[in-house]
Amino acid sequence: MAKNTYDYLDYIKTDKLDYIIENNKDINKIYNDYSLNNIINDYNIIKKPNSNNLYSNRIQTSILQSGINWGTQRTANTQNAYVQPTPEEVGKVLEALHRVQGLPLDQQKQLVEATREIRYFFDGQVRARFGATNHFNAIRCLNNPEATQVETVLDAPRTQLAGEEFFALNRFMQNFPDIADIQWWSVYKNGSWGLDTWNPEGEHLDTGVNGWGDLVGSVMKLNGRVLTPQEMIAFHRTVKLRNERGFMRPPAFVNLQAMIRILDTDGSLPRRYDEQIETAHDLGLVDVNGKSLTYAGQSMISQVTARQRKARQLAETNDQTRRIIVPTIFN
Repeated sequence: MAKNTYDYLDYIKTDKLDYIIENNKDINKIYNDYSLNNIINDYNIIKKPNSNNLYSNRIQTSILQSGINWGTQRTANTQNAYVQPTPEEVGKVLEALHRVQGLPLDQQKQLVEATREIRYFFDGQVRARFGATNHFNAIRCLNNPEATQVETVLDAPRTQLAGEEFFALNRFMQNFPDIADIQWWSVYKNGSWGLDTWNPEGEHLDTGVNGWGDLVGSVMKLNGRVLTPQEMIAFHRTVKLRNERGFMRPPAFVNLQAMIRILDTDGSLPRRYDEQIETAHDLGLVDVNGKSLTYAGQSMISQVTARQRKARQLAETNDQTRRIIVPTIFN
């Protein structure tokens, strides 16, 4: 079984159609409960997060006392994998920001938790998959918090804007085949956000001695879609449910990915795979005709690094794709 840095599922031979999606009943059984299409449901039915039962692979600690800090900051080349936003672009991020104080009290706490836990979860999953120093295979900074001026615009001293992107996640996360990219922006007060720049393949956010600080506001793009505060809270719930109870078994994920590869190469599949194509469509991986891959479908089979994401951000000309890839576009 051949393995490489980017995708250990690449060993599937794309000429064996009979092997594809033979075990996808588990998807259909629970798809409706945990589908991203359902995160827009009436907010009243969303249960409040249970602070005593979050992700099993992380010990709960005080955010003000500890943050994600993966080593001592060292001086090296900067802007290897990110494009520092212009003041105009920063203004667009701040305009899209969901302010904590503008929400009802119960939602304030939930947005703070969702903002923190979504980043914790996907950061941990990427590093567990590729290794702590190989984060550049699926994580990219979106700005340098220390070089991004927001205090004057917000009229709020000691505030910082931090942005991070988790990309092509559905290459390797079996419970999230429909999630290609997450772009995460937050403003925190009294934290110490900065960049660890030692890795030439891509910088990563570092929260320093003061940790994250207090959340002022946040906004997220999911596969290019800007989420409302309620959708961010609901997405957090969806992530928890999928992580705790599962969404897709490994054989089904491997088979789905193999089918996407064949579809990308051949442009069609025999009619006996119509049910599997329908599942891929429900997951947002193929178009309505079942013959062309969507952005998320392409993401599932693409080998990409942080520096390549930066290059595409600068070079992409398709308007629809730019709305997905460029982190400062919110319409």
